[in-house]
Amino acid sequence: MRQSLHALSAFEYQLGNRPNQLAIQDDFEQLSYAGLNARIRVLVEGFQRLGLGPDDRIAIVAKNRAVTFAAILASLLGGPVVVPVNRRVSAAEMAWIIGNAGCKLVMADSEAAAMLDVDADFRALGIAERLSMDGDGSEGWPLWSECINGDGSDARCQPLDSEQDYLQIYTSGTSGRPKGVVLTAGNCLAQSLALMAGTDVVFQPVESLYQALPLFHVGGVFCSVWAVSRGLSIQLRQDFDPTYTAEWLASGEIQHAGMVPAMIQACLQATEADPRGYDHLKTIIYGASPISRTTLINAARRYGCGFMQIYGMTETHSVISSMSCADHERIIDGDKPELVASAGRPVVGTQLTIRDPEGQPVPQGEVGEICVASDHLMSGYWANPEATADSLRDGALYTGDAGYIDDEGYLFIVDRLKDIIVSGGENISSLEVESALIGHPDVIDVAVIGVPDERWGEAVLAIVVLAPGKVLDSAAIKAHCQEHLGAFKVPKRYEQVDVIPRNAAGKILKAALRKAYWGSEGRAVA
Repeated sequence: MRQSLHALSAFEYQLGNRPNQLAIQDDFEQLSYAGLNARIRVLVEGFQRLGLGPDDRIAIVAKNRAVTFAAILASLLGGPVVVPVNRRVSAAEMAWIIGNAGCKLVMADSEAAAMLDVDADFRALGIAERLSMDGDGSEGWPLWSECINGDGSDARCQPLDSEQDYLQIYTSGTSGRPKGVVLTAGNCLAQSLALMAGTDVVFQPVESLYQALPLFHVGGVFCSVWAVSRGLSIQLRQDFDPTYTAEWLASGEIQHAGMVPAMIQACLQATEADPRGYDHLKTIIYGASPISRTTLINAARRYGCGFMQIYGMTETHSVISSMSCADHERIIDGDKPELVASAGRPVVGTQLTIRDPEGQPVPQGEVGEICVASDHLMSGYWANPEATADSLRDGALYTGDAGYIDDEGYLFIVDRLKDIIVSGGENISSLEVESALIGHPDVIDVAVIGVPDERWGEAVLAIVVLAPGKVLDSAAIKAHCQEHLGAFKVPKRYEQVDVIPRNAAGKILKAALRKAYWGSEGRAVA
């Protein structure tokens, strides 16, 4: 029997109650809830006319656009599974993802289309259809709106069963090829219910969300679905610019913002407090990496709003645990400042366990691998049964993150298992060292990695971005670290760079950083 509650039930409720309210506005158009619903049905009808149904896959390679979000929602009503492709990777990798997923249609913005035309052999990939999301429809990429141009009245819309696929997102691939994470309609519903039932962030209908997180990342998808499930208006932006974003935060037009810590820090660095004030701003939601207490306090002083942190991954449809606005108040007020290093408590319907290398639970407070059991775990990796079997065991996802749970039930992430530095036989958390370094007033961004060392096996290297006009003073930064870290954790080397490489989710590309130092010998520590 079909479930009466499905992944778009909350959106349909908002549609029925506020059809004329703005649902989403991008850099090109705006759609009311009724307009977004009409767009969804036009897409379902158009895809069906092209012979594409829920068992097929289409790729979307574009910066944030309302039509991309509509296509994702259309997939939950009988449209094809959407494969949003990271447009920041090389064209060759884009083409590999499109081919690996078996996509029958590619929709791309003009810039991505030009890149794909150079490096992708569409005939070899078996792709019959290409549609442009902008431009004049030339160069073999007809405009999508001219090819999918019905009124939606003939769309055969049917909510997916919970086990049916709707989204396939490829992980960043720290080693080897990226893996396609297959997410189901049931994952989407479970994630939405978990957030609406268990967070102290209050999304009120008619409020607005500033959203610059990319829709080719699961964080951008979940945040957007959550917003329309609660009747918000999404301000969907294509790119992040700190000055432009700071203007939005002060505009009085938004109440909530989805960001990563590096974006928050950039806004604080690039601009001064706006004289208009921020009384309208209620919540900044962040994730992808930890935030320093200094940055958090500075942001709280400027914006005067609540903060929510999420910890998650593509394989869990994003959110595993969250740190509430109340938790952040404990950090800022000094009641429990150590919580700044926490990833919060599990969201509703999620069970966390910490396990040893043999898969056995470890005692409270001990470090092990973080394992997750939840209804929003992926169904598996696309066409990769070996990787699926390795990650999904005994009903749980083995995340590859090392951490522990304290006596209040807060999760603390020590590091990615592969990012722990082993120096002289001691395990060193790169995250802990980064947290100490970001507390130095000259340091605005940092990455810590292990590099080869004849004596210690690995030595701790700090790669720092300094505030404008500052010059690296290794001795001063080392002295700062010695005040906050044990002697064996203090970096032995320091290097200054203009920017820390990060992926679209804001996570540091440590594998790329390590490659310059380990070269052909590989990394001695897993």
